[in-house]
Amino acid sequence: MRLTQGNSKIGHDTLIFNMTSATDCPSKALGLCALPDKCYAVRDEVRYLQCLPYRRQQAEAWDLDTPEQIAGAILVAGWNKGIRWVRYSEGGDFRCQADVNKMSRISNLLSAYNLKVYGYTARKDLDFSRCDENMTVCGSGFMIHNEFIAAPYPQGRIICPMDCRHCHICKIRRGVKVEVIYH
Repeated sequence: MRLTQGNSKIGHDTLIFNMTSATDCPSKALGLCALPDKCYAVRDEVRYLQCLPYRRQQAEAWDLDTPEQIAGAILVAGWNKGIRWVRYSEGGDFRCQADVNKMSRISNLLSAYNLKVYGYTARKDLDFSRCDENMTVCGSGFMIHNEFIAAPYPQGRIICPMDCRHCHICKIRRGVKVEVIYH
């Protein structure tokens, strides 16, 4: 499993991996993504030539590796590096219920090491009711454990500061609606 240690927005206390690329996003293909023309993950795959092949390699590893192997790779990659969070699907989304179940199992394995798992989805057609308690899923435009809403002019009670290094609102199950400006 290929993992990335953070970035300038997410912070270096987070490991990132993808189960699909944004170009191959199942939510977009199924018409579930409300803003396919504003997807920042697709922009990265177009702008940076190595990004799309890298994410497709992550998708291959996601399919081939067991939850135990992926959790082990996360633990090895994060060993002694101050990792506190695991962000899944920075690009792309869950393809099917089996992906949700697999991510839930990985989350359960990582909970013993106090690594919190979080991500976002537009897959309102999948069942997240049995996800491991350590796994936070933010619905894009609908509530799962949190709701994340992109808007041209956010006016909600909680507005995303677009800097996850110091903000952890979306990373923990809170039942909150978070608005973010289109970016």
